[in-house]
Amino acid sequence: MRSDWTALPDTVTAGIAERVGGAFDVVSAPSGHHAEIASTLTAAGGKVFIKAASARLTFQSLRYELAATQAVG
Repeated sequence: MRSDWTALPDTVTAGIAERVGGAFDVVSAPSGHHAEIASTLTAAGGKVFIKAASARLTFQSLRYELAATQAVG
């Protein structure tokens, strides 16, 4: 079950805003089981997909997913 985007700490959302160039709109992914938070952000520079986790195993799994994606990308 996914958590809402607003569950992220303010420091995290501020860091994301800085990376995407300021304000953005958020649409949460309606389903899935891998990440606690999964959302598509639409900012001035385009769309960005964000995943977040707080549990260590989930966090490590997301890191592995990123490495695998970069390897085949």
